[in-house]
Amino acid sequence: MLVRKALLQDATNIFEIVNAHTQDGTLIRRPFSEICENIRDFTIALSDSGVFLGCGALHLYGPHLCEVRSIVVKPGAKSQGAGGAILKALIEEAESHSVQSICLFTRIPDFFFKYGFRLVEDKTDLPDKIFKDCQTCPRLHRCDEVSMVRGRIPKVSILGPRDQAEQLVRIAG
Repeated sequence: MLVRKALLQDATNIFEIVNAHTQDGTLIRRPFSEICENIRDFTIALSDSGVFLGCGALHLYGPHLCEVRSIVVKPGAKSQGAGGAILKALIEEAESHSVQSICLFTRIPDFFFKYGFRLVEDKTDLPDKIFKDCQTCPRLHRCDEVSMVRGRIPKVSILGPRDQAEQLVRIAG
């Protein structure tokens, strides 16, 4: 298996696999243009024969925080360890940038515990994530994801003050 940074020619495969998992609510639909604009965030896994197996993205907020996003693999690739290989590559990328904390929102926390992530009790502890995505999420008022972090919870926010993030979460219920 080969794990590498995505190239623009990988955008179609990423778009298809990410959006194939939107019907069941696993992922949020992403326009093709958004995938292309953010292609440098993505890491992909390929089989030894070059078949696309899956992807994941690392979004950098600043030196205090980054987020693992859109991590998904084809069903047959789960038993091949593609998801774990992608996640390890994203963690290494975060470490190469000396980011203090890595966060993610998920419905399958058990997978991430193995890689040093822990649950965050209060989502407002991650205001940058809330300001970037939660306000426009179609599941804002019925979110069923748990927040997780690897490293310490950041004490700063660059996208908005913590009290505004707390108000948004209270409104979301």
